[in-house]
Amino acid sequence: MKQNMIMTSGYPEMTKKIQKVANELGFQVTVVEGILKEAAYEVKNLVEKGNYEVVISRAGTAQAIRELIDLPVVNSDSTHFDLVQAFIRAKKISNKICFITYPEDGFLFDFDEVFETIGFEVQILPYKTQDELVAQIENAKMLGMEVVVGGGIRAAEIVKAYGMKSMYITISERAIKRVLILASKVAEDRIKIKEKAEKLNSVIHTSEEGILLLNQDGQIETINPAAERIFGEIVESISQKGLKENLSTKLLNLLKKEDLYTGGSGSFTFQELIVTYEPVIVEKERVGTVITCREFSKIQKLENKIRRELHAKGLLARYKFDDIIHTSEKMKNIIQVAEEYSGTDSTVLIIGESGTGKELIAQGIHNASKRKAGPFVAVNCAALPEALIESELFGYAEGAFTGANKGGRQGYFELAHEGTIFLDEIGEIPTHIQTRLLRVLQEKEVMRVGGDRVTPVNIRIIAATNQKLWELVKEGKFRSDLYFRLSVLHLRVPPLRKRKEDIPILVDHLLQQINSKKSFSIFSKELQNFFLSYGWPGNIRQLENLVERLHLRVKNEKDEKEFIKECLNETEENVELLNEDNSIKLSYGTMEEIEKQVIEHMLERHENNRTLVAEMLGISRTTLWKKLNS
Repeated sequence: MKQNMIMTSGYPEMTKKIQKVANELGFQVTVVEGILKEAAYEVKNLVEKGNYEVVISRAGTAQAIRELIDLPVVNSDSTHFDLVQAFIRAKKISNKICFITYPEDGFLFDFDEVFETIGFEVQILPYKTQDELVAQIENAKMLGMEVVVGGGIRAAEIVKAYGMKSMYITISERAIKRVLILASKVAEDRIKIKEKAEKLNSVIHTSEEGILLLNQDGQIETINPAAERIFGEIVESISQKGLKENLSTKLLNLLKKEDLYTGGSGSFTFQELIVTYEPVIVEKERVGTVITCREFSKIQKLENKIRRELHAKGLLARYKFDDIIHTSEKMKNIIQVAEEYSGTDSTVLIIGESGTGKELIAQGIHNASKRKAGPFVAVNCAALPEALIESELFGYAEGAFTGANKGGRQGYFELAHEGTIFLDEIGEIPTHIQTRLLRVLQEKEVMRVGGDRVTPVNIRIIAATNQKLWELVKEGKFRSDLYFRLSVLHLRVPPLRKRKEDIPILVDHLLQQINSKKSFSIFSKELQNFFLSYGWPGNIRQLENLVERLHLRVKNEKDEKEFIKECLNETEENVELLNEDNSIKLSYGTMEEIEKQVIEHMLERHENNRTLVAEMLGISRTTLWKKLNS
């Protein structure tokens, strides 16, 4: 890791020592020879032109450098031993010795101890600036000093000009090595921090959300390009001096929100933005606030993009409960229960004949749930070939079988992650697949065909069937444990013949969809009676087909009769069309089936009063029950 350092030197001999030690350590060190502001400005020029991480200096020079640059400055200083050595060397020249020193707060020499060690005293002449340094050298001359210790190379030139001897305070190679290693560690830590900061900056600056970092005083320390665009600011124009006077009105109004500076995290709406904020806590003290701003328009575009992608993959639930056309109490009750089920993640089993709208109910549950932003994957288990159903549901690993895609393929369960999977015609699923499905329900994880790793999935399962699943369980065709896992919540969708009040509005809705000018209210009485009395074995799906046929084929009364006859012949339905309230519709079937139809019709007319119906038919309640369940 490259660590460029600068070290100041007070005299040529020290410069040579620094270069020697730096070479031995393999460090890249640029030496600046000089003191105070002269050296500080030279260091500043180097830092502006080069890529330096740390500066090493001493006393007043270190202080002058700190005022000019924003880099860590490591102090290198002389020890008491270095000072003792310098004074002893000066004593050999003359007894008239002075020491020119920069009195650095917190790092003052204990001169009493030094003088006690060497056995003589030295005149101390402190200075803070270059001018004071020159003045103290002149003062030393006036005091009759013959040897001046300290001050560096520039001081030595002036001292010699006044006819006095100059003595440097030498620093040992050991001390230089120690400070270079310390500075190297500082530089290494700084590089690591810069790398982390750059990575964080990359994340912040590539984010499509506006991000601002405020300090304790509510001033902006960081603003990313997205926030610049949102608030009309330019990063270069933001500085902590006079900051609040230079901001756009929009940003100023946001920064006036008290919530940003008190309490914990939170969110609120501001103009066309969703603003979230989070305090920055260091050592239990709040040192700032991070603000994130998201534009409503961007969120809507992103949602639309996701919805388009899901729609392109067929993984989108298009219908909500409001889209289910109904007026009957039975359907109102079903939808009310389904809405309650939407608030849970429990498995739902929807039971109903083909064409009754089981998938519409499933989509409504999904769209009313917390998973509505996730995928909705509809699978018709009866439509999947038995040879493919396992790989389609669970996916497969690369090389699982001949012709398998490179890299493998996701199954429906993985595609439904964070959403809902709708398993229609669940009664048709093969027995060996039922075991794997049970594991998904229990463990919430799948293993691909030919794979050796499990993948966790967060899904809600809604199953549907037009069969009597419990009968399949008793016949050994459906696992009982799977049945109970699937039927946590139940919904039974009534067939169309059980909700005839909905037929007129359904017919009108279907006619509107095909831009027909017809409506149920203008149908002939005979045609209306047909729609209300027909058995609708294909339920709403059949109704939709026949309404379209009606629109295309029926132009007059003669066409109506042909239409009715054709519909009856298709399904071999025998419908008695009467205008009186006591008319009964019967379908072809065995005597037991006809008896059952009569009983069901009478129960429906008499509000399910079994005692009354049994009396009217001249049979007991037990016989009535047996005929209904035969």
